[in-house]
Amino acid sequence: MGNLWKNRQVLRMLVARDLQRKYRNFRLGYLWSILEPLGMTTVLWFVFSVLLGGRKLGEQPYFLFLSVAILPWWWFTKGISASTRVFRGNISPLTISLLPTEISVVRVILVSMADFALSLPIIVFAMVITWTFPGPLIVLFPVAILVQVILMYGLGLFVASVSALVPDFARIVRIIMRAMFYLTPVLYAIANIPEGARGFAVFNPLVSILGLYRIGFWPTETEGAAAFAVGLSVTAIFAFAGVITFRRLESRILKEA
Repeated sequence: MGNLWKNRQVLRMLVARDLQRKYRNFRLGYLWSILEPLGMTTVLWFVFSVLLGGRKLGEQPYFLFLSVAILPWWWFTKGISASTRVFRGNISPLTISLLPTEISVVRVILVSMADFALSLPIIVFAMVITWTFPGPLIVLFPVAILVQVILMYGLGLFVASVSALVPDFARIVRIIMRAMFYLTPVLYAIANIPEGARGFAVFNPLVSILGLYRIGFWPTETEGAAAFAVGLSVTAIFAFAGVITFRRLESRILKEA
């Protein structure tokens, strides 16, 4: 991490270049960072609030409830999915670069984080149209961002390292990500998790992270300090495991170039 801090100026430049390249060929440019998650949120809201007869999956207003979780979930899936590809087909430049190898993973995570930041007006839009505004616990929103960065750093290093040596692993990650969408309270409230499953749910770090995003609007969207401590501990374990895995496989990854 120290090497990354020393190269923060270069990293900032690379992220800015990636963002420009990403949207350069689209007429709407950066607006796609808003339109894509907004479209997904609208479709999910329509399906579960209109087509299914207004079943109460989450807190009300449901459109805002979805928005607050869809955006960090969008960031998570895009960042982790992109991490599976960073060392595959792009490793050769790393062998002659003076930059730390892990900068490629941090780079894709920060690019997806920038997309997340650009999409935050969706939440403001949802607040205005539903006339619902946060309470003092909204100060925990930045804490959720920080914890998610730590989680994605560890998971990103892990999936990038394993995918570089085992290409099939990227497909496994995609399957897991699809399953996690339903195993994580994106569409539904934490209160809707069955009692028998809550003991397992606390070990999903995204449960506590989404709770921190939502708690400013819905104070009941948390299992309490103990559950958050478990989620934070699991996040730290994932981060540590990711760093260790990358350090042990880095030489093999570079040899594959």
